[in-house]
Amino acid sequence: MSILNENDYQQALAKAISAIGTVAFVRRLASLVATQVTSDCTLILSYRSGGPAVYLYDNLQHRRDLLFQQYLNGIYAQDPFYQALSRGLSEGVYALRTLVAEQGRGPHYMAEFYQATGWQEELGLVLSLHKGQWLTLFLGRLAAVPFSADEQARLRHLLPILSALCRQHWPATSDLMALSPSVSPSVPPPTSSIDELITPLAPNKMRAHVDRALASFGKARLTPREQQVAALLLQGQNNDAIAQQLGIGVGTVKNHRKHLYSKLHIDSQAALFAHFINHLITND
Repeated sequence: MSILNENDYQQALAKAISAIGTVAFVRRLASLVATQVTSDCTLILSYRSGGPAVYLYDNLQHRRDLLFQQYLNGIYAQDPFYQALSRGLSEGVYALRTLVAEQGRGPHYMAEFYQATGWQEELGLVLSLHKGQWLTLFLGRLAAVPFSADEQARLRHLLPILSALCRQHWPATSDLMALSPSVSPSVPPPTSSIDELITPLAPNKMRAHVDRALASFGKARLTPREQQVAALLLQGQNNDAIAQQLGIGVGTVKNHRKHLYSKLHIDSQAALFAHFINHLITND
């Protein structure tokens, strides 16, 4: 196996192994892949036969809103990777453009949604977790610099290791979404609260992690009052309850809510949950 930096690879592999069964696993998996290939963007999803795309991880800096507002809300069904998986695509490393050329479809997806993402080149690593369930790790470049044959070969050599790690993290007898603390539904239900989402997990450690994430969520964009309103919304409180707790009018709460939605580039409480859960996953 050709390794760019043996020491970096060994350290990343050790961290991935030690993170099995923890909230950090998917992020460590992405770091392991990054020792083999450089990319601007990484996105990890799970697809289940007949089910929606499940979000696991991303490090997107450009047009990240497209992921939560469009892709996970239905556009994924037009993704050539999703369509190829539905027709029995096997484990491997695939270039998006190759799949598009082979399928002879996807012009709407490529010309409209995909163009808006800014990705110019994309590789997809496909792992079969269990029957009818796949993990897909997407690597994107914002410049038109193709992934070389050597880069693709390194990733193909890495696939058996990635597969073994993922099968340990997600045993065949478990449900991927229920098992992993790093998994969130693509569209969290508007009536859910953060407490409901973390109850099945290790309560003490996860509660502290959630409290830290709530305290830092939106800090760079929101005013202190908007942060307070966002935190209370995430804990399942409605406008009336928030107004009473903060000692302000309901109309004022609605204004704060409108402003924080605008600053975070979201338009619903479901999107607020999705935004926060990603912050929770990536927040150390």
